[in-house]
Amino acid sequence: MGLDRRYDLDKLREFVMEELCSHNGLLPDAFPMTQRVLYKQGISCGIFYCLHGPRSVRLTAVLDTQTDRVLFYDSRGQRTGSYNLNESNTEVLI
Repeated sequence: MGLDRRYDLDKLREFVMEELCSHNGLLPDAFPMTQRVLYKQGISCGIFYCLHGPRSVRLTAVLDTQTDRVLFYDSRGQRTGSYNLNESNTEVLI
């Protein structure tokens, strides 16, 4: 199953951007964010997001499609939180 069939990727990206910015005092859309599909044994298993903030700060999040969780990390790589998409009221799942 592809990621695009299970998730609304645009809404998911917007959600991740808003969460990273709100937890770090940044304005949404003020800094660029990149993303990359993650693979395990040739099968897509998640998405890695990286918000490129001021002064070379990198804030990251990972969507784990096996557990339907988004894990958030600070600029030091320490996990700052997680969000279970199955138990949420967000519309990022189709």
